[in-house]
Amino acid sequence: MSQSTATSDTTVPNPNGQTANTNTSTNMTSSSDPKPAQSTFITKLEKTLHIPAWFTPSLTDRRQWKNFIRCMITTFGTMVVMLAQNSLNKLGQAAFFGALMSQMLPPYMALSIYLFALLTLIVGLCFGWAWGVAAMASALRARDQVLYKQQVQREQSGYDTTANIEAQYQASIFRGAFLDPASSAVYGIFLFIGCYFLGFVRATRPRLTLGCIFGTIIMDLMCSFGPLFPIPEYTLAKQLLIPAATFIAIAIAAIFLVFPQTLNHIMLDAVTTKMLGPTIKLLKLQDQVVHTSPKDTEKWHELATQSFALRAGHIAGVTALEGQTALLQLEITRGQIGPGDLQKVFAKVKNLGLRAYGLASFSMIIDEQHRSVKIVLEETPAHSVVRAKAHYDRMEQHIDETHSLAGLLPILADSTSDLRQTSVKALEDISEWLLLVNHTRWKKKPSSAPEIDQRERNLAAVQDALKGFRESKHFAMLEPYKDSFDPKTGELKAHLTESYRYSSRDLFRCFVFTSSLIAFTIDLIELLELLLQIERANPKSKIQLPNAFTKNVVKSANEREGGNPLDMGTNDNSSLDVIARVEEDDHDEERSETSTAVEKKGDAKKEKKAKIHAKDPDAEDPRNAFQRFGRSIYHIWQGLTGASGLFALKYALVSVALWIPAVCPSSAYFTYTNRGLWALIMSQTGLGVFTGEQIQQFILRMGGTIAGLVLGMLAWYIGSGHGTGNAYGVAAATMVLVAPCLFIRIAVPMDKAAFFLMTNVTLVFVVGYSWVDEHTYQTANQGSGAGLAGRRALLVIIGFVAAFIIMLFPRPVSARALFRKKLAKNMADIGDLYGKVVTGIEGELDHEDGEIKGEDKGKIAEVRRERYKGGFMKVLGRIMAMHPQLDFARLEPGLRGPWPKEKYQALYKSQSQILSTLALLSSAYSRMDVKWCKRLASRSELMHPAFIADCLSMFSILQQSLRTGEPLPPMIPIFERLAIHRCAFRGVHTPKSVAGEGSGEKHLNGTDHSEKSNDTENENDGSLEDGMEMATRDAENVLRGTITWETIHDEQIALFATANIALVHIAVGLNEMFNIVRSLVGEKELQGLDRASERWARGELGLGARV
Repeated sequence: MSQSTATSDTTVPNPNGQTANTNTSTNMTSSSDPKPAQSTFITKLEKTLHIPAWFTPSLTDRRQWKNFIRCMITTFGTMVVMLAQNSLNKLGQAAFFGALMSQMLPPYMALSIYLFALLTLIVGLCFGWAWGVAAMASALRARDQVLYKQQVQREQSGYDTTANIEAQYQASIFRGAFLDPASSAVYGIFLFIGCYFLGFVRATRPRLTLGCIFGTIIMDLMCSFGPLFPIPEYTLAKQLLIPAATFIAIAIAAIFLVFPQTLNHIMLDAVTTKMLGPTIKLLKLQDQVVHTSPKDTEKWHELATQSFALRAGHIAGVTALEGQTALLQLEITRGQIGPGDLQKVFAKVKNLGLRAYGLASFSMIIDEQHRSVKIVLEETPAHSVVRAKAHYDRMEQHIDETHSLAGLLPILADSTSDLRQTSVKALEDISEWLLLVNHTRWKKKPSSAPEIDQRERNLAAVQDALKGFRESKHFAMLEPYKDSFDPKTGELKAHLTESYRYSSRDLFRCFVFTSSLIAFTIDLIELLELLLQIERANPKSKIQLPNAFTKNVVKSANEREGGNPLDMGTNDNSSLDVIARVEEDDHDEERSETSTAVEKKGDAKKEKKAKIHAKDPDAEDPRNAFQRFGRSIYHIWQGLTGASGLFALKYALVSVALWIPAVCPSSAYFTYTNRGLWALIMSQTGLGVFTGEQIQQFILRMGGTIAGLVLGMLAWYIGSGHGTGNAYGVAAATMVLVAPCLFIRIAVPMDKAAFFLMTNVTLVFVVGYSWVDEHTYQTANQGSGAGLAGRRALLVIIGFVAAFIIMLFPRPVSARALFRKKLAKNMADIGDLYGKVVTGIEGELDHEDGEIKGEDKGKIAEVRRERYKGGFMKVLGRIMAMHPQLDFARLEPGLRGPWPKEKYQALYKSQSQILSTLALLSSAYSRMDVKWCKRLASRSELMHPAFIADCLSMFSILQQSLRTGEPLPPMIPIFERLAIHRCAFRGVHTPKSVAGEGSGEKHLNGTDHSEKSNDTENENDGSLEDGMEMATRDAENVLRGTITWETIHDEQIALFATANIALVHIAVGLNEMFNIVRSLVGEKELQGLDRASERWARGELGLGARV
């Protein structure tokens, strides 16, 4: 049977990221179908060789094999120019360096990214050469001419006049006969400063690491061999620069001519599979969510875990691609979706994923509630929880299955079914269309490809389903509550108020799901409309030209985040900066933090922002130029002495330490003949940041070195036997043995590639050095094969051991400490975002209900939504990027005791959940009307400034204690503090205050409802403790006087419920973080505080004083 795909490059993956058979509507080409046999073979191979599941797709990915072929051709090209005698004579004794670079930087990337990598490489090489030339020029001026004449006379007196004088002079140079202490000192100073600078750039600008590494290599060459020469030799770097230039030329030719691939193609594929894929999975998962029994706590935990994992996958995809969007403007591409359009698509898909997080929050909230109940009932609390247990006992008395999740979930599943199914259908179709567009750039689309009409029908179907849901189906869950309202007046029956308080809790949770689904669908419609707009504007593929080339090059180079193509399997310093604060989204620079009204019309001039200095307890703001200069110097010094500066210092120190033997008269010749330069280079590339990272990478690199030595000797002896080497045999053996590790190297993430990279680097190192030593004249020929491999292995070991030692001194950087401090930074940033969102809601009090026109509501929602999106994504991205540090921390030796990994994992996950809940609050706020924002801000106890201040204070105290390791001060749990604020606000501590409560309600509601509410109030004053009742009691306060059967049929009620639930679960997460941090750093004991808290709680609940 014939089957086809959207491209000859790869099988069309389904939205879940797995290879799937396409149906007749998407069959594009004709070919025999070998998939069943391949699938069986791959399955057997996976089981036999224990291949990880995440690696298996690479074995069947045609694009991966094309990249591999390109890399192999590049390697073969560098091998040919090394093995051919004519080119070998031109390249010199470092001819193998090009082949070495082909393993370190294989051309498997997109065209523009690889050209950018080569550009940084060239800049680094030129900088290293220029710095070396400056060092040589300065050193020659510092050389003692009297000493030089004496050295020349001494050497000339020993020359054999019948032999080659030039050869003898050259031998004298490499023996160190002309070394000068002053000149060597100048070289050492230049080497230290240059290495420190490049190390600092490598730490703070990860995208420039490639240039920094190779710039350091050229600098090492100039500063190691330069002191030996008493005369100017500014072209010493040619030994490495010519082979490097040869490699660059071959690589550029290969990436242009052999299966070229643009970044536009890669990004569009990644947007489809790594961003839309998890989003579709998350949407499909909701079908299981709404059909799960509320009593099946294990299933809810499993669903919450799956949701968390899918959300993490989407965040990882966004984080990986976001730094590359600017590079889209660096290339010429062909297709229907140009670089500007792709950036818009990326932004829309990113927003859609953010909305999907809200859907994921539903299962996480249910799971979190199950865990909270378990903690209250089964675990012994550290502080008094009288109110929580009293509330739970009352809640058991009011359980009504009809109004619980057990009764509401079937209604939720039925009412949202049509909207969910049409959304899934639309997403799957656009996913297939994007893959089709991406893989038919240079050929005509097949006749069986779906037409634009299908996508237009999908858009219409989603719009109709959303309209029907918002008008009627959204309120289907209210039907079980119809009997609670008076059929004549429509008001809530007074005697059912207490029952409604408990039963509406689950209704509010369901509203979280429905409001999140509506927000998700609205963004989906925007994405569908954008794609249709792009398709109508570009019905066929065409050449897309770049713009803003230079601007985007500079922007990408200065990107602090991002991968490093030459980090030897590590992620050196991309996450060292624990000082930088979270920033708002780039689109929001001109927006106020609290105002959400539509911007005034007209062209207002931009006001120049006044520079605000961070508060310094030891100095006020600078008042003159001298003080401003001093403040700048102070900040520079802080940066140089921080984590990045410490890494740069170690980088420079290990460089100078292994450089010294090259300029000592007694060891200079030994170092030169044994190529001690490579020990210096290995120490620089092998230097890690953290103790655990260094241990891990030391093991992996040493293992790779040993494997590479064995394979290198095998390749050499297969190709040369006991002779000097046969070019054809050496090339064939080397290419065969390089191939497996090269394929794995380009297929796996860089953090897993260290072993395979070092294996191939060492293999090429042994073969290349053996060939060069056997076929070129050198003053220090070390032979070939096993003898040379042993010497080179010793150099690698020396370099790695030196890096390991320098990692410990002057001060080791602990991944455990850094992970803890990053968690503390996350707390501070989450607290900042929480404060900004709640003050944004508070800011709505400045606007009149009627001042915003109907047509401006969409713009207001967009302004609110975009305001903090950048901040959310930055913190979420940082949280996801912290995961590898958990492994580094685990590998560090626990000399003081075992590391509490489980607690840190729980804190790590808790922060992610709080941030997601905060995003849920921001999402609900973005669509709330001004009057509902004002109602929430003015009536909600959760928005009381005293409680907000308590939450912000707790965020601050927790991050401070976690960062410093100091015990927490005696504290009252956040729910107890909320109860205290409510009691003080309502005056429940004295009968007089209770009597005067009505007037307070008049002030808040504008209507006196004290008669209806006093009976209920007296029953449950102060019972707000654990979050289980918090949401509904607070909602009752806000909605009092507005709840009728008519008014609750308003979408704003669902948005309010979502905001209410989000505020509650932020406090729940904060309380969970408090418990974890307390278990980590401890808490100062103050027993009287707990006793007083319990006594007051019992008095407020009418349980009597504590005995």
